[in-house]
Amino acid sequence: MKNKKAYSRALRLLAGKSYSEEELKEKLSEYAAEPGIDGIIEECVKRGYLNDRALAEYLAEKYLKKTKGYLYILSVLERRKIRQDAIEEVKRDFDFEREFSEAEKFFLKNRKKKKLSSLLFSLKTKGFSYRSINRIMNMHRKTDE
Repeated sequence: MKNKKAYSRALRLLAGKSYSEEELKEKLSEYAAEPGIDGIIEECVKRGYLNDRALAEYLAEKYLKKTKGYLYILSVLERRKIRQDAIEEVKRDFDFEREFSEAEKFFLKNRKKKKLSSLLFSLKTKGFSYRSINRIMNMHRKTDE
């Protein structure tokens, strides 16, 4: 390892928070030249300290538990500069039934406090897929008839 100072910095950063490969590269850019950073990133990946796929899965789970939907989760993954192959894996494996279940829980919890249009807008701003929102809207119409 040529740049021990930058590698130590990488380890300190990773001890406090999970980073994507690209986020860590940006953080380290003030400590080392580009070729040195690439070596540090490779070493962190090799040792299992850095894993975009695991981070993507963790973030998807975290935000789904926080009543956020598919579209919101994808935007978080892109903002966190996670590798595209890891994002594609989350897209492929995403559990839309679970997303619907979370959206339905939110809807049922809040339907006496808010109008239907307001609830549907809330689901949209929370990034729920149109598929889930439409299912809830259709479900609500059937219960009102």
